[in-house]
Amino acid sequence: MNKLTILILAIVASVSLYSCDDDVDAPQVMEIYNGYYVSGDATPFPELENGGLMVPGSVVGQATKFMELAGGSILVSQENNSTAELPNSTKFGLNSADEFVIDGEAINFNDTPGTYFFRTDTTSRSVSFVAINSWGAIGSATPGGWGEDTDMSLESSENGEYIYSVTLDLIGGEWLKFRANDQWAPQFGVVDGSLSLRLFESESDPGSIQVPESGNYTVKLILGTKFDYELNKN
Repeated sequence: MNKLTILILAIVASVSLYSCDDDVDAPQVMEIYNGYYVSGDATPFPELENGGLMVPGSVVGQATKFMELAGGSILVSQENNSTAELPNSTKFGLNSADEFVIDGEAINFNDTPGTYFFRTDTTSRSVSFVAINSWGAIGSATPGGWGEDTDMSLESSENGEYIYSVTLDLIGGEWLKFRANDQWAPQFGVVDGSLSLRLFESESDPGSIQVPESGNYTVKLILGTKFDYELNKN
C-alpha cells in the first residue's frame, strides 16, 4: 500500500468519524431562572418549568402567581442556578400549623376550580388564594370614568401567560387602572413606572397609568412570569 492510498484512507476515516459525531444530538439543558416556582397537579405546570415562575412582590420573601387551579396539590420551590435536569431546589410547603415553611407538605387546593392569584409569603409564613372572575379598565381616561369598569376579555392563555384585552377610546392626559371583580382589590396600578399589584384592601393603593394622548386604543393586561400592560394606539 503506497503513501497516497494511506493518506486517502486516513481522510475518509476522519470524515466518517466527524459525521457520526455530528449525528449524535447533544442533550438539551433547559435553564430554570432563579426565583420561586409553582408546580403540581392543581396547577398548569405538572413539573418544574419556566412557565411556573412566580412574580416577586415588593416585600422580601413574597411571591405571587396568576393561574388556573383545579383540585389537587401545589408544590412551591425556590430555585437557585437550577436546570430541569439538575434542579437546585429549596422545597416549601405547610407544616401542621398551616404555616408556610421550608420542607413543609404539599399545599392542597380544594376550592372551586377557576382562575386565582396564589401568593406565598415566607415572612408571614402564609399562603393566600384570591379568586378572579373578571378584569376591567377603569379611570378618568375610560368611557365609564371612575364609576364603571370597561370589561376586558381573555385573549389567550398559552404557556401560563394570560392576556386580557379591550379596545376602547381613551382621553389623553387622563388616568386608568385595572381592577378585578369590579372591586378595588385586587387591582393594578403603577409604582415607579412599573405595574404594581394591590392584592388586598389592606395594601397600599398603587398610582394610576397616564394615557399619553387621546385616541382609540387596544389595552392589554399581561399576567405571566411577570405582570405587564400595553397601551397600543390604533
